[in-house]
Amino acid sequence: MEAYDLARKLAYAGRRCTVPFMTGPEYTNGVPGVPVLSMLRIFLEPDQWSEENVQKVAREIARVLGPTEQFDVGITLSTHAYGPDVAAAGLTARLMKLNPNDATVLLRVSQGIGDRVYRARFPRLQFEDAGEDFWQSIYAPESIKLSSQL
Repeated sequence: MEAYDLARKLAYAGRRCTVPFMTGPEYTNGVPGVPVLSMLRIFLEPDQWSEENVQKVAREIARVLGPTEQFDVGITLSTHAYGPDVAAAGLTARLMKLNPNDATVLLRVSQGIGDRVYRARFPRLQFEDAGEDFWQSIYAPESIKLSSQL
């Protein structure tokens, strides 16, 4: 599914979720603080950010997209209008299902230096703690360069 179609589908779901969320435009790559290579960003209000709420949003996204879809969605905070040049907040999460033939979904939640990893499987989508991962999941602001700067 293309990022634009994905954003429209999730915008509809976000308005009806028990933890409301918004989607931004499909522009994500090259924005400081955005989960690397995510197809799009999901935005939560700061007062809605908790581990439990992030898991609810992740479960809703995965449920809407289905077990045979392939996706990589960044989750962050926003209190104002967002756009391709707005950096993500310090709190980020990333929902990934990279193999359409595997029913496993990964949720990485930023936590200090590394990410806390949760794993769930279709159809239940009950996230279970899978430990920590020290894979760098976001760009550092100074690492972004325009192609003209290379």
